[in-house]
Amino acid sequence: MQQPTTTFRPSFGRILTVVIIALMLTAVGGFIFSADISGALHYGPLLAFVSFGTWLLYWQPAVVVQSDQVTVINVGRTWVIPFRRLTGVETQYSLRLVTDSGTVTAWAAPAPGRHQTLSLSLADFRTLRRGKAVENVRPGDAPNTESGSVAFVVRRRWEDTLAHSEPETNPPVTRSWHVPLLVIAAALLVASIIGVVTA
Repeated sequence: MQQPTTTFRPSFGRILTVVIIALMLTAVGGFIFSADISGALHYGPLLAFVSFGTWLLYWQPAVVVQSDQVTVINVGRTWVIPFRRLTGVETQYSLRLVTDSGTVTAWAAPAPGRHQTLSLSLADFRTLRRGKAVENVRPGDAPNTESGSVAFVVRRRWEDTLAHSEPETNPPVTRSWHVPLLVIAAALLVASIIGVVTA
């Protein structure tokens, strides 16, 4: 049965990105307001690099869960993992999807920190179904944490796929690099260094 696509991005990353970009735009506005063209030319690339870098690190990463596969969008690469190639879901330090060809760590689904871990109780784990999908329960498995909320959905879809679909095809795990984004980041970094050094 076709299920809706669910996309996960950490709320902290989105808030941080908005704040940083707003600060960078304010700085650009300051150069424009004071008619400091030289300052804008020298420090504009640095402001752009900080904005783009923050977006690349904290907004762009995501985990997209579909009916038959999960897509992990990290900073430099995107992984597409069919559920039939999945062999385990771990949450010790962040969401880690174990496949028959390796392990993929999701940048967008970190495990809870110490303070959030101390605030968890047994009630936070009651919705977990023990079995093949969940063997050793960790704080990062709690559905009200970043890693746990993603792991919860991934495990349910994984179990449903194994139980209700025939293995007619067995597509491989695929990986693609974010070449344009990495090139832009590198170009902005170089421009930033040149701008600051020549200021």
